[in-house]
Amino acid sequence: MIKKLKKILPKKLLARLLLIFLVPLILTQCLVVFFFYDRHWEKIINRFTNIASNQVNLLIDEYDKNGLLQSNLYAITLSLKIVPYSETKKNLSKSFLEKKVEKNLQNRISKNLKVFFGKETIELYFIQRQEKLTIIFPRKYLLSETPTILFLWMIFSSLILSLVAFLFLRIQVRAIHRLAISAEEFGKGKFNRNFKPEGATEIRMAGSAFIKMRKRIKNYISQRTSFLAGISHDLGTLITRIKLQLELMKKNKEIDSIKSDVDTMQLFLKEYLDYSEKIKKDKDSNVNILKILNEVINSSAIIKKKTTLRCKKNLFLKTNKNNLLRILFNLIENASNFGDKIIISVINVKDILTINIDDNGPGIPSQFKKKIFKPFFKVDDSRNLNQKGSGLGLSIANELVKKINGEILIDNSKKLSGSCFTIKMRR
Repeated sequence: MIKKLKKILPKKLLARLLLIFLVPLILTQCLVVFFFYDRHWEKIINRFTNIASNQVNLLIDEYDKNGLLQSNLYAITLSLKIVPYSETKKNLSKSFLEKKVEKNLQNRISKNLKVFFGKETIELYFIQRQEKLTIIFPRKYLLSETPTILFLWMIFSSLILSLVAFLFLRIQVRAIHRLAISAEEFGKGKFNRNFKPEGATEIRMAGSAFIKMRKRIKNYISQRTSFLAGISHDLGTLITRIKLQLELMKKNKEIDSIKSDVDTMQLFLKEYLDYSEKIKKDKDSNVNILKILNEVINSSAIIKKKTTLRCKKNLFLKTNKNNLLRILFNLIENASNFGDKIIISVINVKDILTINIDDNGPGIPSQFKKKIFKPFFKVDDSRNLNQKGSGLGLSIANELVKKINGEILIDNSKKLSGSCFTIKMRR
């Protein structure tokens, strides 16, 4: 029962708050209307009809004794009229209260009594001594407008209160929504300077705590980056000096082996810096997908020889060009290192742009597909990813794709025998 109720209930906070506010309000008003009608309104109507019935019976008795003229004199003193009529007016559809008034009058006067409800008057048609007569009452004698005014006032005031509550709750929910967006953007490396704590005290406290946390994290990242930059500078100087010394020495197998190790050290150092550096948020621009893919492919003669490109000419994406270029270069270079053939295909469906990079390499085992984007991870047994590097290429690409609101997926290639890396981005 509880599970079914959870499925029916709204999921968003604003809808739930409005439900919490409106359900008791509507329930209270329904109870008020019910008890008002049962305890007050019905009694008032019965009292009005009883008085009207007594007046009608008085006029009928006077008509039987002294005729129409004398009974009409009595009617005038009661602010009523009693007149003959020739034919009954066509009665319109009656409301619930009008039917109740008619039924009460028929019970106390005559079952054959016919009642016509007009805008200002209520006319009672009956036959007395084989003569057709009409008794005309002012409408307010039998039907009070006060309950209708009360109901309208209740409905109108409830609508006003509901609107005020909606606006207030919307402001509170908007503050939470903005906090969530700022936290998500900060997680993607974006810094929203326009965010300010707003809303209720508790929400402002959460916003202030988030700002302080964001500042501490930024300071930590800045300190770490500065520390690594200083170390890289010192290590770079030492490595350069070692390379110069090696160049001055006689060439032999041992020297060549040491040079290769030094080159590997330089590559490691470069990749560490690429992974840990603070990437600045550049302005987005319209990027020609075909042009940027050709730029990556033409950067290496080896990659160009292996690659087949399938992409439309006039396909644009508004994004950070430098980040996208770096993502594509890392993935395509990775595919080139482990395959002799690469197929790059671009698909645009509605607002989703998909770039598939297939290769005919050895592929990646299923148990490693979830770990492949972790820093420094290598599949040594089947596919020694980034053999000349430290295993950070895919990690860097995965971090950068999050900054441009995209994602990287990996699967077995359907076109070739290796793997397929898929980049999905929202246009």
